[in-house]
Amino acid sequence: MAFGKSGPTDSALTCPTCGGALMGKNRLLLFCVGTGMGTCLSLAHGLPWFWAPGTVLTLTGFYLIVWATWAKGRWCRECKKFPWF
Repeated sequence: MAFGKSGPTDSALTCPTCGGALMGKNRLLLFCVGTGMGTCLSLAHGLPWFWAPGTVLTLTGFYLIVWATWAKGRWCRECKKFPWF
């Protein structure tokens, strides 16, 4: 097995920034986990000491939802960037 930039040669699966291989995550799973994390702020509404962790989890959940919808759940192994479009 070769190390480096081995992978599919399809232009849809290569990074537009560096040309490296894109890795994909399950979009439904990202969306479900993001939705679950997004509801953490509503659980922290009644307990003030959970506001800070609830806010962090909610923002992370919304980020996962955006990544699942706009970036199609893909990220580059080489430059660690997300192809948004």
